[in-house]
Amino acid sequence: MSRLLSLTLLLMSFLAVITSKGAITESTKTKTAVILVHGAFGSASVWDQVKTRLSNFAYDVEAVQLPSVGKNAANLERTADIKVVQKAIRKRVHQGRGGGQNVILVGNSYGATVIGDAVKDFEKLSSVSPAAPAQGKILGLIMLSGFIPYITEVTTQDHLDIRLISPSWFRFQGTSLVYWDNDLKNYPPSVTLFTLLEKDAAASTVSSLAPSSFVALNATAQYIPYTGTFRCLYVVGAHDNAVPAALSQSYIDQPGAKFEVLTIDGDHEPQLCRPDTVVQVIRRFIGEKIYKIDGQVWMS
Repeated sequence: MSRLLSLTLLLMSFLAVITSKGAITESTKTKTAVILVHGAFGSASVWDQVKTRLSNFAYDVEAVQLPSVGKNAANLERTADIKVVQKAIRKRVHQGRGGGQNVILVGNSYGATVIGDAVKDFEKLSSVSPAAPAQGKILGLIMLSGFIPYITEVTTQDHLDIRLISPSWFRFQGTSLVYWDNDLKNYPPSVTLFTLLEKDAAASTVSSLAPSSFVALNATAQYIPYTGTFRCLYVVGAHDNAVPAALSQSYIDQPGAKFEVLTIDGDHEPQLCRPDTVVQVIRRFIGEKIYKIDGQVWMS
């Protein structure tokens, strides 16, 4: 009897180990990678709330720091920004025989332009490409209140100097650095960038702003991802004073532009004022069953 009991206990222990190992494998299975790219004047820390929330849903999240932001960034080319994003992509899509991770890219403001240029070398990994692998695909791009190039900037090299088209609150230090403080009386960051952010949070965020490289912001785009080669979602902020409705609509209405479009209750940096909404947008874009965002049905 004791021998039978011992064998039973041994078998139960063995099954417990097997089950435990199976559970660990399943629970730690890595989901889609989300690469977050901030805009001009900001830093990777603007994504902290979004990053934490996505990590809680087991997503692999990286918020990259763009080299073109900072007092020492004068004359730094956009190529440096593109390279750090491409490094994050390659790290995940090329992972040996087991196949890589699927990836989405989220770019806010100028960051939307950077992610657009960054995917130029990855067309065969686009989820809409017939050549896309089973794993290690780029599922698409989310342009969050994006300052993006028009199609003609690439097709005809029709590029205007940023000093001719920038908001009046941009301040240019020659052709080295660009600041956000040209008219703080009428256009403080609490109006231009952080319209919906609470006063204390806005003040803290403003204190961390830094200049951006003129050369990087003024560069001519090398690639347009939103003509059908990649799945692209453009997210409009209903309270965005930096990319007003007329500007965002001009991107969307271009001949040849193929966007999914969603308007949210956000300002120019919704990752700060509406992190839960941004997380919903990302999860829905990846494929989770989230049908309503900010009370509206998202049809894609």
